[in-house]
Amino acid sequence: MLRDLGRLTAIEHDLLVIGGGITGLIAAYDAAQRGLSVALIDRGDFGAATSFNHLKTVHGGLRYLQQGDMIRMRRSVLERRAFAAIAPHLVTPLAFLAPTTRAVVRSHLAFRMAFTIDRWIARDRNAGLHTHTHLPTGRLLSLDECRRLAPECDLDGATGGALWYDYQMPLADRLTLAFALAAHAHGAALANYVQAVAPILDGDTVRGIKARDVTAMDGTFEIRARVTLNAAGPWAGAVMAWCGVRRDVPLLKAVNLITNRAVSGPALVRSNPKGKALVLAPWHGRAMIGTGESAITCGPDNRGVTDEEVRAFLAEVNATFPTLNLRQDEVSLVHRGVVPAVVRRGRVGLRGQPEIIDHAQDRIGGAITAIGVKYTTARLLAEQTVDLAVRKLGRTPIACRTATVRLPGASTDATDALMATLVHRHGLWLDNAAAEHLGNAYGTGAEAILSLANQDPTLRERVVPNSPVLRAEVIHAARREMGLTLTDVVVRRTSLGSAGHPGAAAAQTCAEILGKELNWSAERVSNEIETLRTFYHPIVT
Repeated sequence: MLRDLGRLTAIEHDLLVIGGGITGLIAAYDAAQRGLSVALIDRGDFGAATSFNHLKTVHGGLRYLQQGDMIRMRRSVLERRAFAAIAPHLVTPLAFLAPTTRAVVRSHLAFRMAFTIDRWIARDRNAGLHTHTHLPTGRLLSLDECRRLAPECDLDGATGGALWYDYQMPLADRLTLAFALAAHAHGAALANYVQAVAPILDGDTVRGIKARDVTAMDGTFEIRARVTLNAAGPWAGAVMAWCGVRRDVPLLKAVNLITNRAVSGPALVRSNPKGKALVLAPWHGRAMIGTGESAITCGPDNRGVTDEEVRAFLAEVNATFPTLNLRQDEVSLVHRGVVPAVVRRGRVGLRGQPEIIDHAQDRIGGAITAIGVKYTTARLLAEQTVDLAVRKLGRTPIACRTATVRLPGASTDATDALMATLVHRHGLWLDNAAAEHLGNAYGTGAEAILSLANQDPTLRERVVPNSPVLRAEVIHAARREMGLTLTDVVVRRTSLGSAGHPGAAAAQTCAEILGKELNWSAERVSNEIETLRTFYHPIVT
């Protein structure tokens, strides 16, 4: 996957996607897979904004039963299964445990009814899936069973527990990137760090956009398209405004904490003092906790988090999980995403439903906006959006296949089988830990990494001794995955910095490798190291 800006301007595309978050990337992949000519741009890196800042779960919508919304739950079940079908190496079952109480909605009876309905709605949860991704059905636990499973959980006032399973994405950014790789493989022209600056208008019809290369800052160029999809996430309202469409798109700031606190076992679900559920989940052996929400709306660029905001959410977390006693110096990374909100009677909350807007209703031709709300349902939103684009183009309908066709790197083999294959082929120098890591992160695509390492033995070395990430992965990210900055590579292409600053040695080594590969000056290397450090503000090790 090469960054070739010439491909963006070479032709008039059928579809131009503005925004390389999860919705935009899947839409580009879907459209290209259906045979459309597609271009996609993002003002930053792929999946670097809201699509990076989430709880790394794909859920089946069990909580939607509280609102009696079985249709929404069914959609979530199908989308959860789709992720396991197309990327089995990037999802893993995770148990969730919620204490039951005497309150009606959290009682044993309420969960028994919920699990009964779930067995019916999600009766085909494992249909067609490899056994290592199968999800057990939910069940009720006694108080003693809860204590054994989660001895650190505060069970004061609990009558027992409810246990169910969803998927966790241990390497969620690799999954997001897999959709970019799939779009590229089907002929889409993708480019990160290209910012849309204005629409190309022909009367009341959008014919594409004027853009600029953020890395060069040397003027604008035109990307023409018959249909333009605004999938700009928090900036969707601004893109609509450029086209003369004035719509209120309220936003709020959502926050999760990644910690250094060791934790294992099931993810714990408890209600905070205001009645909103928080989740404490194990992720790479650390505690991940979320999601906190701002009480007021914010702007699309308001992604910074202050020390005061971190302390406030820590207080909420410790009130929700009283035995945790989490300290601020145990927080290694603060996820901060700006997400769609609703405002009702002066109160701000997360928006529950996605939206597709055909701007023909605004008397603007050639433009669509897609507003996503969940990673889990992004694939379905993209499918429905591309359906609309196909109709607007006057094309014969073509069935979507993104729910069934495996993504690049996906294999039906379990990770241990793939690891054994890699060790068998490269065992003269590849150890089990590195092979397991490569299998989990790249699936069958690990062979591309190992090919680089076989060509240059220095790339077989680990970046730092305490991580299985190989130097070859850094080169691979720059050459084949459009990693343009140190932060791109350390945070999203590899797992080095996905849960916190990787340390000075790792940052320095990666910067030097990239500097040599991308011809950076000594000043650029230093700037990249500092930019990586500030990424973790206000938490920096």
